[in-house]
Amino acid sequence: MIKFFRKIRQQLLTENPPAGRAGKFSKYLIYGIGEVVLIVIGILLALYLNNINSEQKSKLVEIELLSELKSNINSSIKSFERTLEWEREYLGYNLLILDYLDNKKPFDDRLLKPFATYFWTVSSNPISGGYTYLKSKGIDLITNDSLRKNLSVLFENEFLIIKEENQVWANNLQQNISYPYHVSHFRRYFLKDSISGDIEVAKPFNYNALIYDDKFKSINAEIISNRNWNINSLQDLIIKSEIVVKEIEDELKFLYDQK
Repeated sequence: MIKFFRKIRQQLLTENPPAGRAGKFSKYLIYGIGEVVLIVIGILLALYLNNINSEQKSKLVEIELLSELKSNINSSIKSFERTLEWEREYLGYNLLILDYLDNKKPFDDRLLKPFATYFWTVSSNPISGGYTYLKSKGIDLITNDSLRKNLSVLFENEFLIIKEENQVWANNLQQNISYPYHVSHFRRYFLKDSISGDIEVAKPFNYNALIYDDKFKSINAEIISNRNWNINSLQDLIIKSEIVVKEIEDELKFLYDQK
């Protein structure tokens, strides 16, 4: 490009030669100005090309980060869905126990597995490695303002809330209340199953006393409340996560079209 401009300048000087000493001065002046102009054009062109190259690199980094974030969120959604299945199953056990005790039904084998698992907690584990890496590089690498805000809310608020609530439940209710009660009132053992192998079950030491044990009923009711909160929260979180995944997919399509 520079050679092209220099060739044009030389042609102009050749086709319009200046006359005399003043002409020679004009020739040198034109030549000098021409060189300056060429240098300026060269610098501007280099800056322009460098800027294009930087933008392309930034776009590739953004695409890579968004792809990783999408993968993290999809993995988290799968974790939430598994947790939902377990919570619904264990909630059914809690409700069955409460029904038996409130209605003073006699003990039968339907209670064996529920009595072994009624106090179990199920933790959700959001995957956030991609977002942690993004923060270390600078969250402004995500150029879409709305998407950047929604990613921040999802990872730093929504995911954090569900994780912390599960930890509080596990640490406070299970470790300090339900599990200590369980080991002092139930005996755990295992049944052989041809499909599942060993199945953990439990029997109360005194089922008739359990029917009138308000403390146990209260513990069970509290666990039911926690499970309902977790189920509702996970359902809501899955919807929010899927919305962000759709936003990422739209942004990735836009960025690929700009390449």
